[in-house]
Amino acid sequence: MLPTMISAFVFSFLGALSVSLIPKTLMEYAVFVLLIAMAVHTFIRKDFGQHQGNQQHGRREVLLGIFFGALLGFYDGVFGPGSGSLLLFVFVRFFGFDFLNASASAKLINLGTFSAALLFFAPSGNVLWLAGGIVGLCNIAGSLTGVFLALRYGSGFIRIFFLILLLFLIGRMGLSLFF
Repeated sequence: MLPTMISAFVFSFLGALSVSLIPKTLMEYAVFVLLIAMAVHTFIRKDFGQHQGNQQHGRREVLLGIFFGALLGFYDGVFGPGSGSLLLFVFVRFFGFDFLNASASAKLINLGTFSAALLFFAPSGNVLWLAGGIVGLCNIAGSLTGVFLALRYGSGFIRIFFLILLLFLIGRMGLSLFF
C-alpha cells in the first residue's frame, strides 16, 4: 500500500499542477465510458469482489501499485469525481481484494491524493474552506456509517452499494454531458 499511496500523492500533486492543460470535457467523456465498463463488468461477474483472493506481495504487485497510484492520483488531481470508485475497482480487479478490503484501501489512497491536491491549491487561495469543511464532516459521517454497514453485512453489501453508486455517477455524468 505504501508505494501506491506515495505514487498517488506525487501524481495527484502533478495532476493538480496540470489541471488547466487537460480539457475537462475530454476527461468527462473518458470517465463516463470507464464507469459504464466498470458497472457492466461488476454486474456480469457475480463473484467479483466477494472473496479475498490469494494475495501476492512481489515485485509485480508493487509495480502495478505504483502504476495505478500514479494513474489514479494524476486523475484525482486533475478531475477527481469517481476516483474512489476507480480505486475500489482496481483493488478488486487487479489485486484480488474483496470489496471490504478494497474499500478500506481506496480510502487510504484517497487520503493521500486529497492531501496532495490540497497542498497545491491552498497556498494559491483556491480552496473554499467552509464548503470543504462541511463536505469533510459529511464525508466522515458517511464513512463511519459505511464502515458500520460494511462490517455488519460484508463484501456482498458493498458490491451492491458499489453498483448503485456507479449507476448514480453514470446518470449524473450522462445528464451533464448530454443534456
